[in-house]
Amino acid sequence: MAEEDLQTSSATQKETSEVAQNSPSNLSEPPAQSGEGGARSELISRARIFLNSPQIQNQDLFAKRRFLLEKGLNESEIELLLRELPPQLPRVPPRTYPQPPPSGLFTLLIGLARLFVWVTGGSAALLLVYHRILLPRILRTAEARKSLKLHQVSLLSKLNESLKSLKETQVECFAPLPRPNPHKEPFAFSGCHSLLDVLKEAEIQKLELSKLPHLTLLRCGWEDFRRLPDCADGNPRTEELFQVLESRIPWLVTDEGITFEHALWDTLSNSPAFEGLISQDSPEGSSAPVCWSYVRPEPIESTPFVTSLDSLSDTASTYKSPASSPYQPTLQSMSEFTGYISSNIYTPYRPPSIPGIASPLTAEPADELKKEIRALKGLVLNRKSFMSTISRPNIPTRFS
Repeated sequence: MAEEDLQTSSATQKETSEVAQNSPSNLSEPPAQSGEGGARSELISRARIFLNSPQIQNQDLFAKRRFLLEKGLNESEIELLLRELPPQLPRVPPRTYPQPPPSGLFTLLIGLARLFVWVTGGSAALLLVYHRILLPRILRTAEARKSLKLHQVSLLSKLNESLKSLKETQVECFAPLPRPNPHKEPFAFSGCHSLLDVLKEAEIQKLELSKLPHLTLLRCGWEDFRRLPDCADGNPRTEELFQVLESRIPWLVTDEGITFEHALWDTLSNSPAFEGLISQDSPEGSSAPVCWSYVRPEPIESTPFVTSLDSLSDTASTYKSPASSPYQPTLQSMSEFTGYISSNIYTPYRPPSIPGIASPLTAEPADELKKEIRALKGLVLNRKSFMSTISRPNIPTRFS
């Protein structure tokens, strides 16, 4: 800042000197009058004219003072002349605007070009890596998944075909087998003909009333109703049948018994052993069954497979094993003796052991195992030679 002020003051001084030289009242000219007083006054007047000139009024005050000092005026005279001047407005420094920065368009274009080159190069590198490394792996994975899916589909189709053929084979194989009868009574209760017999059998088997067979209870109730007077040839109605059941089994009146009666009603409605008939005194147009008749199930014809099993069971139960021969123990002893001789034939010679002296040939586990194998071999060979002499009973191989 000091250097700038010095440069400014020197420039102002030069301008002041140039203006003073160009002004009409030049202070450098020598005075025309003689005498020191007249020359001093003439110098002051010229300095006043100089300071009042429009070219000098706007100049710097310090430059004016320095210039007047150089021309021979003293400080008091310069101060007096400066006070006579009209007040001056402060000098406004010249407007200095900062220089605009250089244009960055070229740099921006270069940066964009570099960015475009980098993006293009990176994209090309990524595409190269994708096509060379990632894409083959993705294609192999997709093909493997597709082949795996096709393999699984083929396995499932084969499984479905095998299951279908298995079902067909089962149908063909199970055709001769007897089919279970869902309405068949248990064997223990099939011989009961009254509700009292059913209760006695339940006490013997320690069964609860809720587990009694429905069909047996309905049949025995139907038979008990037909034993009543004036009901020998009649069929009971639904109410009459359940009244007979409740009179024999009071448990049916309870809450659990009512639920059991609903199950009995379902069995009565759906079982083919009971046939619903419309009584003569039923209203016209009513198709609901009122009376129930018991139809004894026809015996199921046994299939050939069941017949052959029964005959096989009967034959096996009547078969008796033949009596043993009196020479059997002797034959057994001879066979064991022959096996012992055969085993000793292949056994190496061993000297007899002397008490107090260790035998050089001590028996090892391998030798013992070989000995047992030779004994078993001799026994098998012996039995093979004697098996043809043993009489065997005649056992039929086929059953009619």
